[in-house]
Amino acid sequence: MKTKNINNTVVYRDRRTHRFDQKAHSVNALINKRKIAYLYIRVSTDEQADRGFSQRDQDQRLHEYCERNDLQVGKVIYEDYSAKTFKKRPAWSKLLAELKKTKGRNCNMILFTKWDRFSRNTANAYNMIDVLTAMDIEPNAIDQHLDLKVPESRIMLAVYIAMAEAENLRRGLNVVVGMRRGRLEGRWMGKAPAGYVNKMREDKTKYIELQEPEASHIKWAFKTLAEGTYATDVTWNLARERGMKCKRNTFWAVIRNPVYCGKVVVPPDEHNDMFLSDGKHQPLISEKLFWEVQDILNGRSKVQSVKAETPLNLPLRGFLYCPFCNKTLTGSPSKGRSEYYYYYHCKSPCKARFKADDINKDFERELLKFVPKPGMAELYKKVICDITMDDKENFEVSRKKLISEISDQNNIITKIRAMLLSDDLHIDDYKIMKSKCEEKITRLEAELNDIKDKAAIKTDYATLVDEALKRLKKLYELYCNGTIEQKRYIIGSIFPAKWTIFENKGRTEKVNLAALLIYQINNTLRHKKTGVRTKIRTNSGLVPSAGVEPARFPTGV
Repeated sequence: MKTKNINNTVVYRDRRTHRFDQKAHSVNALINKRKIAYLYIRVSTDEQADRGFSQRDQDQRLHEYCERNDLQVGKVIYEDYSAKTFKKRPAWSKLLAELKKTKGRNCNMILFTKWDRFSRNTANAYNMIDVLTAMDIEPNAIDQHLDLKVPESRIMLAVYIAMAEAENLRRGLNVVVGMRRGRLEGRWMGKAPAGYVNKMREDKTKYIELQEPEASHIKWAFKTLAEGTYATDVTWNLARERGMKCKRNTFWAVIRNPVYCGKVVVPPDEHNDMFLSDGKHQPLISEKLFWEVQDILNGRSKVQSVKAETPLNLPLRGFLYCPFCNKTLTGSPSKGRSEYYYYYHCKSPCKARFKADDINKDFERELLKFVPKPGMAELYKKVICDITMDDKENFEVSRKKLISEISDQNNIITKIRAMLLSDDLHIDDYKIMKSKCEEKITRLEAELNDIKDKAAIKTDYATLVDEALKRLKKLYELYCNGTIEQKRYIIGSIFPAKWTIFENKGRTEKVNLAALLIYQINNTLRHKKTGVRTKIRTNSGLVPSAGVEPARFPTGV
């Protein structure tokens, strides 16, 4: 007998026993079973701050919807991660892995407030809907409910998600335009680079400020690289020993970043090329120093760096040329019966080999020639002070020369622009030529600014020379008693060019200008002795000439 109860549910009952049939009871239980819904609550940081999409608000509205529609809440998934794709959402990835494992047996629906909470990308949304539908799970939005079984509902779904996608694209475009405008005005956008720290003024404008001691370490690294005494990786290791907290890849990014010379990179767009704007922050180094380092890193400069790691018995390793094949000599110990013997030697197939003790002693004897003799120090000081009297005139000549070169580059740009307008030059060739001219103008302007800064500084040359003479008088002792790094620093400072060995003695034609002056004074200003001419590579040179500025030895010298 079939009857209906107050809930209008079909009930099967035997008239004689008045007992419910067990099979019929199971059917009723299946009919009365409530659907299980998972609630997906997603909010990004910017939306929570700007538009009020709080997790509590979404949670409350979803629970109220489930109560009204007699849905059982299974799990609540919270996502506070801004991501355009599902793969980059940790909570969703975990949920999807669980659903695939259980094949959707514990979930019938996934509910969210709006479709933009589900996805803001049309293609990703359709793909995920197909994945969930294959597991008999229905995704839906309570504020924009769609019956996905009806094909036409896909049109409205595309509208809902496309609107959110367009909003994302517009917001991203506005951010790009705004950041470019900020860079054009010389403001650093984003997290401050190493050596700087983010600050905010009272009017809520943000800026970056130098941060010690990291700024000093970076400045030291730039100066050391410009001198060329050490290779880049060795400079990085030495900077870390000084206290610099920087990984290798970060260090390479630092020494390539023009922000340290007061410039901000403005990226290219569809109408403009990349260029450097004048930053509003305090520069750490001069523009000239920055471009000198870039030339060294790009291989344009003729400075050749050597590694610092070397045994104490081989201080000249990397500073010697082979007299036979003109390659740089290396060095290594050779084990004898009772001790090790050190040699400077060439690489295969060249068999050149020289005793390190003989070459080292010859260099020490040569070094004594650059120690000012008694009574000659005063003459050296007078010569230097006389030379510096003409600094103002030299600055003016250099300034006019740089201005003329800048003007020439601007004239070249004007000419190639006219050729472009008359169709005598292709647009691609014009861009290449214009880029090269602008790069050269930037470098020339950096040198011009450096000259102006030096002209404005009143240097006490007499004090600088006195300080240099004190060190030079102890040059031999400093070398003999110094560490291997200090010895190699002294070698590179006095001899920018490498030595070539002849008859077990080292010879070089190129000497630091200041050291050469002392050598001439020591020889009572007689004709300069050139020595034996050798084939020396002109692209060598470990340290630029110090001029009248005293040599700065490493710590401890």
